[in-house]
Amino acid sequence: MSKKSKRLGGGAGVAIKSNAPIARLSSIPSPLSLPQQFLDMLDSAVGQELASIIVTAIQESPPVISIRINPAKWPNLVAAGHPLVNNSESLSGEKNTNIVAWCPAGLYLTERPNFTLDPAFHAGAYYVQEPSSMILEILRPIVSEASNVLDLCAAPGGKSTHLATMLRGGAAAGGETAAAFGRPASGRPAARLTANEIIRSRAATLRENISKWGDPRVTVTSLDPSAFANRGEIFDFILVDAPCSGEGMFRKDPEAISEWSPRAVDECVTRQRKIVMDIWATLEPGGYLAYSTCTMNLHENEENVDWFAQNMGAQIIPLTSYLKSHDQGIIITSQGSLRLHPGLVKGEGLFLALLRKPEDQFVDSEVQNIKSKFQFKTSKSNPTSTKADSSKTSIPDHYEAMSLEYNNQYPSVELSRKLAIKFLSRETLSLPDSPMGYLRVTYCGLGLGFVKNIGSRANNLLPTSLRILRPGI
Repeated sequence: MSKKSKRLGGGAGVAIKSNAPIARLSSIPSPLSLPQQFLDMLDSAVGQELASIIVTAIQESPPVISIRINPAKWPNLVAAGHPLVNNSESLSGEKNTNIVAWCPAGLYLTERPNFTLDPAFHAGAYYVQEPSSMILEILRPIVSEASNVLDLCAAPGGKSTHLATMLRGGAAAGGETAAAFGRPASGRPAARLTANEIIRSRAATLRENISKWGDPRVTVTSLDPSAFANRGEIFDFILVDAPCSGEGMFRKDPEAISEWSPRAVDECVTRQRKIVMDIWATLEPGGYLAYSTCTMNLHENEENVDWFAQNMGAQIIPLTSYLKSHDQGIIITSQGSLRLHPGLVKGEGLFLALLRKPEDQFVDSEVQNIKSKFQFKTSKSNPTSTKADSSKTSIPDHYEAMSLEYNNQYPSVELSRKLAIKFLSRETLSLPDSPMGYLRVTYCGLGLGFVKNIGSRANNLLPTSLRILRPGI
């Protein structure tokens, strides 16, 4: 942060660099009616001056549109001259001012395209994600050194796909372009990531998004946080993007305002503390736990972090050193945790803190005993095959087509955009000049799924649940 940062009043004690105008809360017009108790909590968290800026942004400015690219797949779009490449502001102008400041893979868009009708979206070339959520990027130096990573509350998958790009080794690791991809360091195996979602319906969405991203090192589970300790799992990095009261999403989702109440905040605090307590036993000594919410009040954020330190012995690691000088508008709290707010940054509301388990706080002996007897195993979200018989006579698994480690078991056939949308609508295709049998269909060289070409037609093998409805082309 710049040395010109100034301190403003408020319960959190914050440092921020911002040139946004100051307005009085009482003078702000109210196209969105915000609860007075929320306004009081926001004032306590950041002070009246900053609160007025944030409220003005919520009520008067639209949310931005942004994507985070898949570094293993985006180069295909660049090479093909995909329309989204020209839409991304980061590729126009000499200063690249429209790359998300804290995440080089994050791109602001000049307008919102119809993502449903973009086959590249379904192929996992990018993830539509709110910019503030991309602040996770600053933890790359830590995540890239981890061997066993857990995203505990992972649905719908934005942060999991981001973590996957940070993992050591494998085709999706490392830099901003394909040329920068890393491989395991000598003698060190590639890391693995478990993406977990306890709610089964949300776990299905998570599995779909992880599979589209294409990284075979990611496993999807649907377990209660306490189950990991019961199974003897040990992690050296855990992300808890905790379920919260959602204040940071008020601008994007006005319906969240009607669902908000002080009671909901209290219930979230209780739930968040239980979640972190339940998973803390699985964090190895010296390991890190990143705690985040998309809400703004002190209770679910700074007060929780203090509670983790006081009741669990967690060390609070200041995040100041992980920020770059151009990460303007981010609030640094007295703890060293981070706050991002609409009106102060080009994004929505988010809180991020980093905790570390002391070296002398040993993993619970019961967890160690379980681990020695039972190795936790789960099925991959995008396995190389889900069939016992992997011969060409078996039906290929849909998600094989999108894997970054696709083994070319079946020939690939490139589709035009029109044919790709027809495939995604689960219509029958005609591919008279293509080989007979099972074929992997691609768009911009990226896998979309499989068909079975029988000559007169190519039967569509896209899972029914993934069919896009009446695209209107």
